[in-house]
Amino acid sequence: MEGRLVVGILNSPECMVDSHFESSEGTDESLSTLRIEDFKDGLKILSKGEIDFLAVPAAILKGNESEIASNNCSVVGARTPRRPNMVLVSPDKIPYQPKSAIIVSDSELIRRQLRRARPDLNAIAFEEVSNESEDISEYSNIEKFKHLSELLEEGAIDGFVASRNQYDDSKLSERRHTLMPFPKERGGAYFLPRPFSDLVAIIAREGFPNSLESMITEPEGNTILWIQSRLMASLGDEISEKIGIQVRHRQVGSLLRQAELDKDLALREACSDSEGEISEDEVRVEVKMETLSEDGRRTLSLERMVAFSDYKHAIISLMKDWDSLIKEATREVPKDHPSDIHAPPFINHGR
Repeated sequence: MEGRLVVGILNSPECMVDSHFESSEGTDESLSTLRIEDFKDGLKILSKGEIDFLAVPAAILKGNESEIASNNCSVVGARTPRRPNMVLVSPDKIPYQPKSAIIVSDSELIRRQLRRARPDLNAIAFEEVSNESEDISEYSNIEKFKHLSELLEEGAIDGFVASRNQYDDSKLSERRHTLMPFPKERGGAYFLPRPFSDLVAIIAREGFPNSLESMITEPEGNTILWIQSRLMASLGDEISEKIGIQVRHRQVGSLLRQAELDKDLALREACSDSEGEISEDEVRVEVKMETLSEDGRRTLSLERMVAFSDYKHAIISLMKDWDSLIKEATREVPKDHPSDIHAPPFINHGR
């Protein structure tokens, strides 16, 4: 223990933070971890100096900014997501599901993405699953997935969606299929992850040495947290549950190979400087975000690929563009003539 940095670990059902500090050889030798059960208690322990860092699911930060500041602490960075994608627990992949298959997911975003992939799918929330013998609204995470597993085995449902951490924690043995954020073929089904998926935020006391912060945070994780925090802060609550976001670092060599494979001139240009020269020295930051109509038939999306040195300025521009897109896509379409048929908004994200 002596000489090691002590990290307080706060897990959640969807984000097992301790897995970010483990490898095939075990926990990092320069770190020692301590399990924390409550966020506010963890902040108090951190402020007293009993631990050096507090590692928490990034989603918990929203609404707790004043609590963090009042304990003389601050968010100093993040760890890169390892398993941000959800999994479909089902005997069959989405293309092979039976007609009108019932798929259960607690995420409004995932339900809409499922309907985009297969318009005939009956994507429902867990609360819509009936249990005549007891109230399922009070089920714990383990009880919920045990119940869904039983329904799947009985044939009452055809599958359900969970995070990889939830799947592992519930000790299920059913087949799973990862919902990937990029299609195998152009135009195929894809599932951008929800905001902050498997993203671990690192909190430290004010004035803690920057040199030690860099030992526990990761550059890509820092970028993801910075971008997603600002994007989500700019969005209204009514749309936050219907947004998919992916942020990642991309190497130029990989991008050029993808551009060649897809015949994508725009992607190739994103790897070039103002003079058209391609430089592989600087990593690129890729940002993708989308929202969908309730039936999944309409998607509003925005993408950016920028040099790492420019990404903070690019995100400001992206937020302005996204705001303009949302306003245009959600407004009532005016009639050119009184006899025209009423045209609803392209996307009604308030539903």
